[in-house]
Amino acid sequence: MTYANQAASNERPPQISRRRVLAMAVGWSAPVLGISLAEGAEKPARRRGVLARNPELETLGTRTKIVLELDGEVQVQEPKADAKEELRTSKVRGKSTLQYTEQIALAKAQPIASQRRYSIARTENWVSGSSSSFELRSECRDTVMLRPKSRWKQYCPSETLTHREIELVDSPINSACLELLLPEDPARPNQPWDLPAEHAAEIFNLHAVHKSTITSRVTKVEDGKATIELQGAIDGTVHSVPTHIDVQGSYQVTLAESGALVSWLALMLKEKRTVGAFEPGFEIAAKVRLIREERDAKSETHDRLVELAGEDDEGRWLISIASPRGGYTMLADRRWKMYTDGGEEAILRMVENNVVIAQCNVMYLTPLNEGQQLTLEGLQADIRAELGDSFQQFLESGEKKVGDGLRLLRVVAMGNREEVPIQWVYSHLSDDSGKRLIMVYTMGGNVTDRFAASDEQMSSSFRFIEKQTSEPKAAPQLTQGETNPKR
Repeated sequence: MTYANQAASNERPPQISRRRVLAMAVGWSAPVLGISLAEGAEKPARRRGVLARNPELETLGTRTKIVLELDGEVQVQEPKADAKEELRTSKVRGKSTLQYTEQIALAKAQPIASQRRYSIARTENWVSGSSSSFELRSECRDTVMLRPKSRWKQYCPSETLTHREIELVDSPINSACLELLLPEDPARPNQPWDLPAEHAAEIFNLHAVHKSTITSRVTKVEDGKATIELQGAIDGTVHSVPTHIDVQGSYQVTLAESGALVSWLALMLKEKRTVGAFEPGFEIAAKVRLIREERDAKSETHDRLVELAGEDDEGRWLISIASPRGGYTMLADRRWKMYTDGGEEAILRMVENNVVIAQCNVMYLTPLNEGQQLTLEGLQADIRAELGDSFQQFLESGEKKVGDGLRLLRVVAMGNREEVPIQWVYSHLSDDSGKRLIMVYTMGGNVTDRFAASDEQMSSSFRFIEKQTSEPKAAPQLTQGETNPKR
């Protein structure tokens, strides 16, 4: 990928507002632009015909289609018996298509929330010879997108999304933020404008951008549409994992009813993401094609989105974790991910900023006779025997009914391993038929506040479901976890 360097002029041209620059360059009349070219005679009341962000716009309605095609390699660290790690590389190709209507709420040209209704949301992947396809469930096609902390996130008000559904709708280009590509400060004739790092993070769906060299430059204006060249690079992070993206392409701006609207975008992205401690790395080339048109905006939707953006509701960010092979489902914090699932046993990890906070081992236990139940005292005796010299004391213990009448025995134990304080949470779930399962959470004694008793959310929403008897063509696993961890 090559990038043209802009030659600096020795003369300093006078600063002119971008509206007046465009008026002179394109030949639009002053009445159409709502301005006068006379010095000091600008009239900001009318925005239509201005290639710039509209600070007075509060609601924008659009219809968007995004097609992403990628080709490259994914890298996964595989732990070995000698404690060394080996990097496994696999070829990967994929294509995803998203089509949706969107209502965007803004404040001073800054998007604060959006509501989407998907008509198409599907992906097709190929990894090392194995292919798979996936679609968003029909009951999850209405979503809300907010920016609770450092990154935009989506949730479905009526159904809890799975990790795979979240990844599907998490496009590499955030259409709600596309107008952040447009200039804001006064521009000089024939000179590019920069994309600030904070705007690059929002547009390209990154947690943080440390450096952005992306610039835009008008290359053509015709029939009320401006074609703009976009190129540069981004250095940022996702979940504290470094990533570098080279960007080259163009976008078109239409002078729509609500002001300047990015109506299409075509980009070539080359991304190299470092292998994380518990996330895969990759080196891919991706083509992104986006087309967009303005739709009617609804003021009542704007008011509701502003209200949602101001609410602090952690429940909306829960995910659905299901094991068809294991025959159970539950709700959990989004930091929890399933790393291995063998049906009778599974491993989940809570990962935050590329650091494991806790691990959960899910295991079926030998069934008891119908009507027979393990006592709390019996569970405590089993825990003492299992932990052996590592055990120090029980911090909590109790029992209650949860979910579909399941009986929960919960015990919190404290101890140490190799002089490191460890806390264990045991959640024993059983029904009247004798079926039982235990979830054992292990964490360092210094991270219990970040764990925040998330086991109670998982056990209270736990459900036994019918086990999957057939073996469908599963999606390739792009993450790797331990298969026989120590507890």
